[in-house]
Amino acid sequence: MLELRRPSEVKLMPMLTIENKFFGNLNKFDVGDLVSWSKIGGKESGVVSDLFFVETGGRQVSYAKVFGFKTNVNHDILCLNLSLVSKNTSKVEEN
Repeated sequence: MLELRRPSEVKLMPMLTIENKFFGNLNKFDVGDLVSWSKIGGKESGVVSDLFFVETGGRQVSYAKVFGFKTNVNHDILCLNLSLVSKNTSKVEEN
């Protein structure tokens, strides 16, 4: 029978534990901001209509609902994939 032995110079590394329950943040964007993101076919742009978290893999992942100018469709996009084009400066609330 073959017996396997671990060489004495090999040290086991502790498992990586993640303390933060959130991946990404929503502080960079606001509703009404103009943003852009890359797709395989090129760049797209749109306006942020909602910000939210989705639980994935035990963590809260930040997403933005973006109304795309090119397609006139809402897209749910990972906030880390968005680039800010222009900040919404109006403070008018809609009913």
